[in-house]
Amino acid sequence: MAERVSNQSALTWFLQRITGILLAFFLVTHLNVHHLFHDITLEGIINFSGVRENLQASLWWKIYYIVFVPFIVFHALNGLWQIIADFRLKSRAAMIVKALFWILGITLVAVAIMTLSNLFGGGA
Repeated sequence: MAERVSNQSALTWFLQRITGILLAFFLVTHLNVHHLFHDITLEGIINFSGVRENLQASLWWKIYYIVFVPFIVFHALNGLWQIIADFRLKSRAAMIVKALFWILGITLVAVAIMTLSNLFGGGA
């Protein structure tokens, strides 16, 4: 029996694929710049001051991380929602889970932006 797919389901399906592709780029770039080739001391420990200098040095890195974090949060929570949706929750339970995911997502992005703001030199 065929099920009807809503426009919202099609949009979230599409965005899940797009964010997945973009996250692959973001993750490889992040690993290369901050973990593999730069900012590592002779002992193999990540040098925090070097990472902070990179983040403060250019507008590109600020934009990069401001975009990277919401993509991560969306991709993770949307993926979890799709897993939960497979269980065919009752309407009320589904609304509660969605509301909790929205609250969690907004909170995670807000905390990340505040943290990045401090790393960018905007805070103490």
